Amino acid sequence: MIYQLFFCLIIVASCSYKKNQMNNQTSKGHSELYSEPNSPKDKEQKNLKRIIIAATNDLHGNYESQSIDFTDAQNLGVQNITIGGLDTISSYFKILRQQFGEILLVDSGDIFSSQASNAKNISEFYSKLGYTGVTLGLNDFNIKLPSKFKTGPDFLKDFSAQSTTPLILSNLYDLKTARPVEWKGTAPYLLKEINGIKIGILGIIPDDIVEQTPVDNRLGLYVEDMMTATLRQARMLRSLGAEIIVVITHQGINCGEEIALKLKLPISKVNFDPDQKDVCDLNNLTGRFLNRLPPGLVDIVIGGRAEQKTANVINTTVVLSNSPNAKSFSYAEFFVDSQTGKLNKNKTIVHQPVMFCRDFFQETNDCYTEDKSIDHKKRNSAKFLGEEIKPDPNLGQLESKSTNSHFTENIQSILDLHGGDISYSTGKNGDSKLILMNLTGLEISQLLEAEFNQGMANRWRPGPFRMEGENLNLSLLGSEIDKNKHYRILANIADLQNHPSLKNFISRAENQSLNHYSWNGPANEDDNVSTIMASSEAVR
Repeated sequence: MIYQLFFCLIIVASCSYKKNQMNNQTSKGHSELYSEPNSPKDKEQKNLKRIIIAATNDLHGNYESQSIDFTDAQNLGVQNITIGGLDTISSYFKILRQQFGEILLVDSGDIFSSQASNAKNISEFYSKLGYTGVTLGLNDFNIKLPSKFKTGPDFLKDFSAQSTTPLILSNLYDLKTARPVEWKGTAPYLLKEINGIKIGILGIIPDDIVEQTPVDNRLGLYVEDMMTATLRQARMLRSLGAEIIVVITHQGINCGEEIALKLKLPISKVNFDPDQKDVCDLNNLTGRFLNRLPPGLVDIVIGGRAEQKTANVINTTVVLSNSPNAKSFSYAEFFVDSQTGKLNKNKTIVHQPVMFCRDFFQETNDCYTEDKSIDHKKRNSAKFLGEEIKPDPNLGQLESKSTNSHFTENIQSILDLHGGDISYSTGKNGDSKLILMNLTGLEISQLLEAEFNQGMANRWRPGPFRMEGENLNLSLLGSEIDKNKHYRILANIADLQNHPSLKNFISRAENQSLNHYSWNGPANEDDNVSTIMASSEAVR
């Protein structure tokens, strides 16, 4: 009897096992983080039809390849690696299609840069990569409009008319007609058939858009609340035969922060079993939305804005999101019973996000740059699902938005580019000459406390501040501030000259000849770059 019970437990364990997400979750050293270089073990599922749903989020107009500078403890000098770009991203999706056939590919919003520049190229990016549909994010309603457009809706209407990729707007209404917007190129939903399975797709604008955007940017528009729109549209899609319901929405959720704090890891190194409970903070708009969804109504929610990876099953719904600026993508595998047409949720496979690597570091089989303990010098060609990444030269190049290959309009991207830990910005627009400074953890804790007390907390990104009761908690890179460790602050020289405390450290700058960057948009409390808050002892 004991042997029979033991045998049954083995069977159950083997059936419920999906993928070991934890084997690279260490403070130093890892392998295959944000990459899947090996061939899939299971291509066939008897009597089941497989559907691949893949997604990006927070493109922010970054359709070009990105050059990332970094250092490690093994080599002298700054190293560099290139990630993404239309030709490389195309290779990843081509391999995904070769392995599994037709896929559903979507983007959950924040598709434009803050300047709304090169909208035509963004449309071409989605078209050439074969996206099924996209929706709008919060910042798409907060962009600086080209001069020929008087209102945000005018710009969005023009973009959708020119785009060949459907813009899905399930809860955006025209106040003049009291109907969902009917601009050319838009749809209130999509019903797509893949591998004989009908998939319904909703594009839901977040509930907080009214609070977060000026009324002029949505003049003549009304946004129906997320839950009402989802209930109505999802039930309608089910009545039309949809066997899988997908919601794409630019609303984020924070997962893995508690694990990061417990293990003293940066949030980017945290992995988790998708079915593990209590790893996501459900006390926000997305969490409340997920908790209120009727079981089985929505099968997958693809979010954004939080700009950290999510690969979880919350209640009965798969939730995905990943890093911004076209650096990575998420995907999941769904299986539908070919006889009953019912989704078999026990078979669902949720993958961790995959970076768009052009090359791999030989030691780790990935292109993750943040681990300084790794020797990054030796490189191999990147692989995905057993196939070598071969950028497609036939795609051609989209018109460049800048002659500077390091150009970006996203402050977090600039931090990533130069290995900075935190940035200071007054939020003034325009090109700025940047500078990196080294401060100890003790110095930066004292500085941040002073900034908070002087009402300047909103000038720091990622926001390191959180009040819990009367205690001020601080953290950087998802970890408690180490008073003996050196941290890198990125700022522009003009700001430093007007900041007495920071000005004292200017002589400790690592590099005073960094290129100019567009430093757009104020750093504010809603900058959506999530950080882990350490205990209040970190600032004493």
